[in-house]
Amino acid sequence: SSVATLLVLSSPSGDAVDAFEFEPSRTRCMFSLKLPYGERPAGFTIGSLPVERRCIAKEISHPDYFVRPTEKWFHNYLSLSKSEQRKIYSRLPNGIESIQRLGRHRLHEWLAFFLSDMVGMDHYQLRKMIISRPQLLTYKLPNVQSTTSYFREELGFSSNEFASILQKYPSVLMYSIDKRLRPTVDFLQNECGGGRDNWTSWKRVIFSYPNIFSYSPEKTLFPKVLFLCNREDEKSLGLSRSELSQVVSKFPPTLWLSHENLQAKLDFLSESLNLDGFELQSIIVSYPQILGLSLQNLWLKMEFFLDGNAQIIEPTTLLPHGYISEQKRNDPNNCGLTKDQLKEFVLYQPALLAYSLENRLKPRITRMKEKNIFFVRALDLINQRMLHFIHCWGYALH
Repeated sequence: SSVATLLVLSSPSGDAVDAFEFEPSRTRCMFSLKLPYGERPAGFTIGSLPVERRCIAKEISHPDYFVRPTEKWFHNYLSLSKSEQRKIYSRLPNGIESIQRLGRHRLHEWLAFFLSDMVGMDHYQLRKMIISRPQLLTYKLPNVQSTTSYFREELGFSSNEFASILQKYPSVLMYSIDKRLRPTVDFLQNECGGGRDNWTSWKRVIFSYPNIFSYSPEKTLFPKVLFLCNREDEKSLGLSRSELSQVVSKFPPTLWLSHENLQAKLDFLSESLNLDGFELQSIIVSYPQILGLSLQNLWLKMEFFLDGNAQIIEPTTLLPHGYISEQKRNDPNNCGLTKDQLKEFVLYQPALLAYSLENRLKPRITRMKEKNIFFVRALDLINQRMLHFIHCWGYALH
């Protein structure tokens, strides 16, 4: 009876199918037995198999056929190279033994589920996910199915969207629905958006940044909202609920950047450009991605835009003392703006500080100077257009 416990078949397309899916006209088959490589059970005969298996056994019992070990089948099924095999086994607690212990039948069920319509992965996506996170193979299939149902049915993600989430952050499958997934979704819907129906961006945040589930709502997410929205703390931005929704929607990592990280950048922007609280808040709400830049990056941009007389705080923990100042004195391509001029420009277009210095800002400023177009003049033109717009808008209201 043990001889017929499991049949795993290989179709011409390379997909594995269970014995009940077998079609003799288009497939060839192999036994999957827990036997040493190439051995056959003593006393094996076609008559020892159930009637429905005998047509299969005629080919299996041929002397040229032998049993492939589970790991060989696994390598072939996912088309794994030698280096990819080593990468997978280096990340499993027991290496190749983990695959052998799981067994071909369990692995096949697991892989077939991810290729089903419920998940919607293709073979390439599945292969990539397993190489990056092979520990997923050890998760119980019922738990994986429950998590999939939660994303697909309760949260309303399509199969393509869920497959994309797994590509970005496959570890989402390891979290408890009640202890981590649902509390995080509730946080986004209620704390950041004021209710599921009032703010639909919560779904886009999860789709774009599924690693949000790696952060504890109690230890990381809720304290960050308090930091951003506390109007009694003069160092806080004092955001309203709608402003918080905008910030999180545009740049979700704001929720898990450390308090120290955010405070250092807010202080640097405020003191370097002489911003008051409302002006700083306006910049962050308009372009929160600026908080994702490093202090060094912001410092380099400030030094490039400002003239030699402007004094800004030097982040000495990031750069050698005097390094930027020396570079600035020797760089003829600096814009030469005053603090007030740069402040005005950043308030108008905060993304200016995020542009690449070497690939975008310096080449364009250099080209402008070659054409006798000065950056300050460009700023004046922007101001004139804005004043003209305000004048026309005000006239239209009357």
